[in-house]
Amino acid sequence: MRLIRTIVLLAAAGLLLPSPPEELQHGPDPDSPSTIDMLSSAGSAASDAWSFCSRQPDVCSVAGYLAGRLEGKLLYSSSLLWGWAWDGKSSMPAAQGPFAAITVEGDVPAPAAADPRGQSTLGLDDLVPPWRGPAKEG
Repeated sequence: MRLIRTIVLLAAAGLLLPSPPEELQHGPDPDSPSTIDMLSSAGSAASDAWSFCSRQPDVCSVAGYLAGRLEGKLLYSSSLLWGWAWDGKSSMPAAQGPFAAITVEGDVPAPAAADPRGQSTLGLDDLVPPWRGPAKEG
């Protein structure tokens, strides 16, 4: 049961990743298969789990197409995250990989100027209340 949950979780994560632009796609790029073709190939792959590529090469070609798309999504998403994480930092490492030319651009707000009027001037000793012993009953 754990294996099925892991497969479903990974499939959902793969579907929710953003797709890279068409000019940055790599991997096998046959004509895009229809939804029915993808579902029938998934059913065939599940029923013929052992050595299905030798018996059904069409299924392997669709699976290779899907694996190439998922790999492209993963690489594109990681390059977006990497670009957002290192945006504006001076010690950014050299970019490598198939999506090294991708840059993340957008409106980044300037940091707010320090305005001392709205800030507290209390120190730590001012904020800690004085110690009081337990209340006496009686």
